[in-house]
Amino acid sequence: MMGKLLKYSIITIIILIAGYNSVTLSPLDEVKKSQNDAVFNARAYAENFISNDVTSLPATEVTEFLSQISEDLDGYTEQYGKRLGISDAYNFILQGTGTVSSMEEEYVNLILENEKSIHIATDFIFGNAIRDGSAMADIGDYQNTMDFNSISVELNNIVREEIIPPFMKKAKVGDEVLFKGAVTVDVTDPQSDSLKIIPLLLKINE
Repeated sequence: MMGKLLKYSIITIIILIAGYNSVTLSPLDEVKKSQNDAVFNARAYAENFISNDVTSLPATEVTEFLSQISEDLDGYTEQYGKRLGISDAYNFILQGTGTVSSMEEEYVNLILENEKSIHIATDFIFGNAIRDGSAMADIGDYQNTMDFNSISVELNNIVREEIIPPFMKKAKVGDEVLFKGAVTVDVTDPQSDSLKIIPLLLKINE
């Protein structure tokens, strides 16, 4: 009897030791870190926005925008523009219709119904105008600034690779173009006569 009891006791001890060794105990901070270290897919995030949110994205009519910033640049940008931190650069989403008057190396020039002109950027697509103007992402929601900045990089890549080329293949002087896009206005140097809109939507009215 004592032999069986000793045998069972030894087996139980062995099982407990084996079970203890199979459990990895990690500090709580390490566990939290591992949960937060999931790889952020900025490309997928940007593609989802372009595919599903651009059409319904609220935008200001470009003629109204130009009129407002010419009358009260500081007041209008402060009230309606979106910026990151304390920057002097304010971002907006604009829409409108214009007629192609010229096709330059870096942009397409459109004449609006009020006879003013704007540029649709077709080259050197960079910056944070889309991300910040649309308010699609909040820096506080991201673990690091690299993830946050990568959103702008991928948005600009999609515009450069997927939105501009089909338009440029068809566009010509005299075409009427429907557009929606993002623009940045620096209140210290607004240059309202040569604003470049980064396009999110370009459609030739045929």
